[in-house]
Formats: sequence, C-alpha cells, structure tokens
Amino acid sequence: MGSNQLSSAGDVSPAGGGRASPARERRIVVGIDGSPPSKAALRWAVGQAVLTGAVVHAVAAWEYPSLYGWFAPMVDDGFERIARRTLSAEINEVLGPDRPVDVRESLVLGHAAEVLLEAAEGADLLVLGSRGRGTFARTLLGSVSTRCAVHGVCPVVIVRADGAASPAATALGVEQPAPGAVRTKDWQLSLHVVEDEDTTRVHAVLDADGNVLHSDTRSRRNPRDAPAPAVGDEFAVGRALVDLGHQLLRAGVHGATGTTEE
Repeated sequence: MGSNQLSSAGDVSPAGGGRASPARERRIVVGIDGSPPSKAALRWAVGQAVLTGAVVHAVAAWEYPSLYGWFAPMVDDGFERIARRTLSAEINEVLGPDRPVDVRESLVLGHAAEVLLEAAEGADLLVLGSRGRGTFARTLLGSVSTRCAVHGVCPVVIVRADGAASPAATALGVEQPAPGAVRTKDWQLSLHVVEDEDTTRVHAVLDADGNVLHSDTRSRRNPRDAPAPAVGDEFAVGRALVDLGHQLLRAGVHGATGTTEE
C-alpha cells in the first residue's frame, strides 16, 4: 500500500542560537468505505486540510465475514484486495491526480470504529460519512459514527452525502462525555431452563435497551448415555446463546444495508 511521504520541515533556530521544537503536525483522519457519504467526508476533510495546512489520513478498515468465525476455517477470499481497491479508487475519484494536500492511506484489519479511534489518536479531527442504518440495529450494535462520537479523543465531524457537515454530538444526538469518561450500557439476559426427564428446554430473553429478542432451544440425552443434567443444560443454553447471536448479526446486516438516514 503506497502512501504519500511528507517532507519534514527544517529546524528553526530562534534568536540566541537555541533550537526550537518542531511544530506539531496537523492531521485530519477520514474514514473510507466507498459510499457516497464517505466520498463527501473525504472532500470535506481535504477542504479543511487546505484551510488549516493539515495532512489528510485516509483510513479504511476491513473484516472477514462473521460466518468465518466459528463454523469454517479462516481463508482469504480477496476481502483485503477488495478493501484496498475501494480505498485507492475513492481517493483517486475524489481527488484526481493533482492532490491539493498530502494524503496518507492506511488499510487496517479490524472493526471500523476501533480502527478509526486508534488512527485518530493525536489528530485534529476525525471525519466520517453519515450512513443509513435502521434504528433497531443502531440501538443493538451501535453505529461506527456513534461509537466514534462517544469514545473519540478528538473532535468528530459527521458529513452527509450532500456535503453538509455537523459536529458528531449534534448530528447524532449524542451527549459528549467528559474527557476520560466511559459510557456503559446494561443489557439484561434471562435464561429459563426446564429439565424434563431426558430433555432440557431453554427460553432465553435478551433485553437490549428496550429491544427484546427471544430464543427457544432444547437438547435431548442420547439413550445410550448416562444421565448428566448439567451437560444437557450446557448444550441447550449454548444453542440459545448462539441463536441470539445470529439474530443480532442479522439485525446488524439488515441495518447496514437499510436506507434510513442516520
């Protein structure tokens, strides 16, 4: 992955012969994902960088699909190559060959919010495009922009596809915590386990800030096995938790491909 190298400014010698500390590099981090809001965010970040003399750090994150986690071996089907092409194509499309500012490119394996928060440490601004996401998925999983607005250590700006920009707290209705504060949520999980001879049934309820998911599962002892109620409980509860996890992932996928403007 190529990136534009910055030329370092020479040291300035103040009166008296001492050497001044080099000025801190100004840097604007922008999230890249190939979407129209992402392109608008990149244009806005470049315009701001021109005004302030900052460097633009274009960051794209990529992940393997979730189905590779438990049930299949992790293989490279070109996800990284696709993400790299998306990053380069968006920068070339938005800026063209004559870039008005220095642009650095980073492609990182990991969750987008975590990648961007780490990249933005020490930056002047973090700029993100506003993405369409359903209310249910936004509440359950938390959008990238919301997580960055809550946990970011630098100012966060949200840019819509039409180019309008707002501070993250205004755009998302997020109350900014005090510096160093940690925002937490409590989700309530209830498990009702019923042992009926050789069958164990589980009814699981997940209350995620008012959005409730249910799962009903069971396990049955093989007649050739010795009675072991604890083992039946573990299988039935495990299946219930896996089912709830699949419901959460489906909600996230549905929200990520929805059209509701965030």
